[in-house]
Amino acid sequence: MRHRNGRTRGLTLGLGLAAVLTAAPSLATAPSPSAATTEPSYRAVVALSSSTTALPGVRVLARYGHVDAAVVTGTRSALQHLAGVPGVRGVSPDVALSTASDNHGNGRSVFAWEGLGSSAGKPRAGAGVTVALLDTGVSDSAALDRASGRLVDGVDTSALAEGGEARTTGRFTDGYGHGTFMATLIAGGPVDGTGKRGLGVAPMARVVVVKVADRQGVTSLSEVLAGLDWVAVQSPKIQLVNIALAHPKPGAHYGEDPLTVAVEHVQAAGVAVVAAVGNTPGEVGDPGLDPRVLTVGAADLASKGGKHDVDVADFSGYGSVAGVRKPDLVASGVGLLGILPANSTIARANPASKQRDGLWRGSGTSESTAIATGVAAEFLSSHPDATLNQVKPSLRSAADPIGQSRRSGQGLLNVADAAVASTPSTTGEGSLDAAAFADNAWRHGDWRDLLDSAWSDTAQASSWSASSWSSQAWQSSSWTASSWSASSWSASSWSGSSWSGSSWSASSWSGSSWSGSSWSGSSWSAGSWSAGSWSAAEWGDDE
Repeated sequence: MRHRNGRTRGLTLGLGLAAVLTAAPSLATAPSPSAATTEPSYRAVVALSSSTTALPGVRVLARYGHVDAAVVTGTRSALQHLAGVPGVRGVSPDVALSTASDNHGNGRSVFAWEGLGSSAGKPRAGAGVTVALLDTGVSDSAALDRASGRLVDGVDTSALAEGGEARTTGRFTDGYGHGTFMATLIAGGPVDGTGKRGLGVAPMARVVVVKVADRQGVTSLSEVLAGLDWVAVQSPKIQLVNIALAHPKPGAHYGEDPLTVAVEHVQAAGVAVVAAVGNTPGEVGDPGLDPRVLTVGAADLASKGGKHDVDVADFSGYGSVAGVRKPDLVASGVGLLGILPANSTIARANPASKQRDGLWRGSGTSESTAIATGVAAEFLSSHPDATLNQVKPSLRSAADPIGQSRRSGQGLLNVADAAVASTPSTTGEGSLDAAAFADNAWRHGDWRDLLDSAWSDTAQASSWSASSWSSQAWQSSSWTASSWSASSWSASSWSGSSWSGSSWSASSWSGSSWSGSSWSGSSWSAGSWSAGSWSAAEWGDDE
């Protein structure tokens, strides 16, 4: 068990509830070497209106310029002083975040594509679309592996909170299990028992691993922001990002914070964001509370036998964010069948979740989010002229009303009825009180009280050593917008011949079906993720 705050942290383990992230504010303490005689220093994340914003009085460990955030250390008074600095939108403790799940080992099981329409799970579903999976890593499985070219490694930021480096080379496997399960729901191919469909909704989509959490499912705000920053840089080579992480809102009101600011930057960069609503009824988790992302809740297709008799899952979150009702829609989230690494933390903790066919059963808004991401990939594949800004309104418009609109949004996701929607009113954002969202929780809200609470005397007692947060630990993690050449993603890469119907012959999922020529190694060469990226000016001290 990992020691992220000076003591062993116990985790509630289980398969797949919305990867609800629970805050551990005591992680934020980082006393200076002379803490006995001076005011202690704390680690924080600062949301900025510009990546060039000056941050006096604190030490800047990292700047994530593509999502306008910085990681800093400073005394409580220095961090609170940032409230008056032009360009500072808010400050958050760099809280530890960990997944918590329910055990759903019993009951009827369903496949990801059930209730979605005839194209879901079929041979060409998702062809030509790349999904970034912000999660715990992904291990190879019978349904999705790196040899197929449909699973590739992007970045691993999971060691940053302990003074490690971000990695852009190597295999970012999954010791926890959550990321692998999500990946197979999105893009898993056929396995025993799935017949002529894949295990996932969009088995021809490509999944890029963005690992932000360790083998205990633990991550931090700064590690998640680092992963989002990397995703923003990779547009347009990545079209969708799946975020099945949802931690409690940071203040008394729904409003801007580092995570919502980051996901809006990712969308502005050209990557559509699909996020979980969270697993607290009556609340919307962060960053799913952002009014502009596609936020997904969980429906129960397992209990009553199908899409024509559906309830919202009792654990699914909901709420009104600055006038915008969340979630936008719901997708199947109870009893989903997927794959877990055999020795993963979740698999070992939940043996009852394993089914006779070797698949595992899981429930939660994490699962729902993965299914919605798979549908979004199939939608983009089937409508190549659609823009990424049309993903959310198109899927909302295609949802089937199921009642309980306060909890289900537009209703149950249905890819069969999805058509390109361009009317702004279909985004569900027409009632957004933008001023209230901007002010709530941070700039003019209660974030300073949050700091006081998070950095109490009790929190100070459990601390990080100063060496854990040295600037040296951050200097080699870098990436660049030019790292993937345009030729790697030429139109010919996505030609129909790459995804010919013959791929799904009797030997449809043989190695030849997923030959390296379809996803040439040169497209994802080590040089694609060059280290010569962020300029030295983006790292340094602003004391």
